[in-house]
Amino acid sequence: MFRLTTSMIRMNTPQATSDRLTAVVAEAMRTAKVSQRAMAELTGIPLVTLSRRLNGHTAFTAVELAAIAEVLHLSIVEFALRAERLGNAA
Repeated sequence: MFRLTTSMIRMNTPQATSDRLTAVVAEAMRTAKVSQRAMAELTGIPLVTLSRRLNGHTAFTAVELAAIAEVLHLSIVEFALRAERLGNAA
């Protein structure tokens, strides 16, 4: 008799990548003690839009990530590397 087995394969989907980037941005903001309101003012991203991004309702754009990274004295590359590490840890 045949036995059907399945295995979990970690999927690196666009949604999963977006979720990890969101987590990285939120953590960087917490670490820097920058509120959503302050980040919105410093980047020009509307507060409602920033909130939606941080709550995972919509993905950050590259321009938004660049603006946030600049405020936090980081780079988009650093965000990407941190998000990749999160994916590898899962």
